[in-house]
Amino acid sequence: MQGNERLYRRVMKSDGLKETAQGGVTEKKRGVPVKIAERLAMLGIPQGEMTPSVNLAVSALLEKLDDVNRDLSRTKESLSEIERLVDVDCVAPIPNRRAFMRRLSWAITMHERYGHPSTILYFDLNDFKQINDQYGHAAGDIAIRHISQLLSTTMRESDFLARIGGDEFAVIMYYASEESAKLRGAKIVEKLEKTPFVFNGTHLHVTTAYGYYSIKSGDDAEAALASADMSMYVDKRRAKA
Repeated sequence: MQGNERLYRRVMKSDGLKETAQGGVTEKKRGVPVKIAERLAMLGIPQGEMTPSVNLAVSALLEKLDDVNRDLSRTKESLSEIERLVDVDCVAPIPNRRAFMRRLSWAITMHERYGHPSTILYFDLNDFKQINDQYGHAAGDIAIRHISQLLSTTMRESDFLARIGGDEFAVIMYYASEESAKLRGAKIVEKLEKTPFVFNGTHLHVTTAYGYYSIKSGDDAEAALASADMSMYVDKRRAKA
């Protein structure tokens, strides 16, 4: 009872009301207070029936609704953060395969609807297993982050880079032809070969093979990525020949 009484007094004060000797409610200010008017409109309660007890019940209900809305807002923020984290690679601070496939599906849709050209660049590091075997997985992780950073600095703002898995990376180049993607890939490979990373004072070089595939109408994301992957393997076999 004491808790309800305190709540009632607080509501009366915040709504600009005062209680009469007869138990009714009068307004401290001319006209119906905004909070009361909103509650009447929301619940369909006639103004004449807005007694102190009804006002208390309405206020308590709205406070509870405010609490629920705040909880929902916090839940949405948490879900958004979880969604963001799920889309980020576990080693390098770039998107992962899940995020890439979603973007790739969108790029295919844009091509089919509006004819916007997009091309996939696919990179696979050469002899990456040797780095892990000789220097340990810590060196391998540094190599992955090194490649990620280098690729990021070579991308246009509109490009979408992701680690597809293991030592494989892919880029969606929006509004780019297959020929321009091929030239970009060659420049990236050259830059990688000239830019070693350092592990425990040792400079280590990483080389990569690359492939490309220009999105076509009727593609699905998995098939398009597989085509870029196949192009990369052709380049890798050619380098070993």
